[in-house]
Amino acid sequence: MLRLKELRKVAKLNQQQLAKMVGVSQAAYSGWENEKFQIDNDSLYKLSEIFGVTIGYLLGQEDEPKTLDEQLEGVDFALYGEIHDLTDTEKQDILSYIKFKKSQRGDND
Repeated sequence: MLRLKELRKVAKLNQQQLAKMVGVSQAAYSGWENEKFQIDNDSLYKLSEIFGVTIGYLLGQEDEPKTLDEQLEGVDFALYGEIHDLTDTEKQDILSYIKFKKSQRGDND
């Protein structure tokens, strides 16, 4: 969770405020930010939505904070624009499913 503190400061939130938004204690959030505790998937999704970045960016796996829409551009084109009116949670579910299916065949790109 290399980027939590950085994103929180840019959003001008303190740990208590962000913890409340995610639905966890300040101690739990602090543990994630200091990499003492592992974050659960639901909280990771919530943080992704709050900050408007991908989970990969939150985890330090991507250098640029791509939006969900940017990640799904090719999928949206293939589905004739059906993705544009989905919620961020629904978009993240689609992206997660695509990554899951790719991991099943060993294609991690």
